Amino acid sequence: MPSPSMPDDSRSDYLERLAVIREDPQVKSLAHRRAEDPELAKDALQEAYYAMAKMDPEQIEDLRRYFCTVVTHTAYRLRGQLRAAVVDDPAGLVDASGRKLGGESLPPTFDEAVHTSMMGDNWRECLAMNQVALTGNVPGRSPDPDKYRNVIAIVSKEMLNAILTGDFREVDLNLALRAAYPEWFAERRVGVSNIHQRFARARADMRDLLKSVISLEELRS
Repeated sequence: MPSPSMPDDSRSDYLERLAVIREDPQVKSLAHRRAEDPELAKDALQEAYYAMAKMDPEQIEDLRRYFCTVVTHTAYRLRGQLRAAVVDDPAGLVDASGRKLGGESLPPTFDEAVHTSMMGDNWRECLAMNQVALTGNVPGRSPDPDKYRNVIAIVSKEMLNAILTGDFREVDLNLALRAAYPEWFAERRVGVSNIHQRFARARADMRDLLKSVISLEELRS
């Protein structure tokens, strides 16, 4: 529960505030958007409530915002478990809790791990301080390599902010890339499949750039 020494009336008030946030239409809408399934959204809301009921509210500056963060991460995790069970595990080797039958937990994706970390401000600062060096390491995949590298660096900042706020979507990255460099990401004389390939490579380049700033050790801490 929130705290062993927490008075009963304070604990009851805390749980009531959590319940109000859980039932808030905007929070429910967020859960639905992230889970992409009504039942998963309900599970995410309930799991977030139970998880936060065990926390000390004095350590949480913004209760509603933190609840939304927990709901988002939980929805992504549940969605990933469902996807793994249906696509990667047709034999049913993953149980409902997201653990393999041998007891091993499914690892979070890079985006999920970044979203749940508390190091966001440090990563933003590191990205800004090392932008020139990081940009230089990006492959030059277009006829204008410098422009391609600069676009990858700029959109990578947007990608990091979106992941940290739990609002990350691949399609939004595509729109940002197209707006920043239409000559390459909206070139009319190439086929749709080639454009999709350019988007995929650009997203991979952005993840590689961010992984230069965000170490696996930090994500595991």
